[in-house]
Amino acid sequence: MGMKGLIVGLCILYSLSVNAYEGTPYYSRPTTSQQTQADFSEYMYNVQTKLKKNWVTPDFLEEGHVRVLFKINRQGEVISGDIIESSGNPVFDESVVNAIHRSEPFGIFPENTTRQYITINYSFDTSFVKTDKIKELYEQAKRYTYSDRQLALKYIDMAIKEVGEDPESYFLYKRRARIKEAMGNHLEAKEDLEQYEKMKAKVDIKRVHALKYHAENEDTAFAYYYLAYAYEQIRDYEGAIWAINKAIERTDLNQQYRRYRTELVKKHEL
Repeated sequence: MGMKGLIVGLCILYSLSVNAYEGTPYYSRPTTSQQTQADFSEYMYNVQTKLKKNWVTPDFLEEGHVRVLFKINRQGEVISGDIIESSGNPVFDESVVNAIHRSEPFGIFPENTTRQYITINYSFDTSFVKTDKIKELYEQAKRYTYSDRQLALKYIDMAIKEVGEDPESYFLYKRRARIKEAMGNHLEAKEDLEQYEKMKAKVDIKRVHALKYHAENEDTAFAYYYLAYAYEQIRDYEGAIWAINKAIERTDLNQQYRRYRTELVKKHEL
């Protein structure tokens, strides 16, 4: 799980001034947004700490982002929630929902507030990039991929040289392949893609072992769902079906798991 730096973006304090008033009687509102922030500053810090602790960080997307709005009552219980910006990956999105439910109750509201509930705007973000230097080089390479390809290639070459033989930096080869493809250098682009696949395969197998250990110890539906997805990435459909069956055994509420099992069975039969 350590291959990605965890970046959890908390938009709560400023979002309170926008979102927390929804449906709330006027007389119960604080007079200023500063008052709201002062009342809830420690509470929001505890919310962030809980979510960060309980989020099983997905480590299979080069860059993942999910933004949610969820409402909690005075007892700190989640009473509603929506994903308003999806990552595009169901496992990543499910990890966010799982983190929120694992974190509740969030605690009783501060005594000096009359609020009956608050709505929290929260972002979950991950990136493969481990250091500020690599992040800068990688972002510059992305930025110039189609406007100045030679410059983009220079930046990505510098990033690859910086990380050396680190297999968890396989995503850099995929980016370089895109740049070379845009330059019309199809042969070298193909070589980089082959290197990307070779390095990624090693990381995927390592991920499966780590997630299997985690699932057997945590023994939750989501942990086995995540494991099933990891098995699918290495095309071990028998392992994936075994894992998703474990997930289904632990919850009868998530039809998504059953649909996913149907998809896995079809792939296994091909």
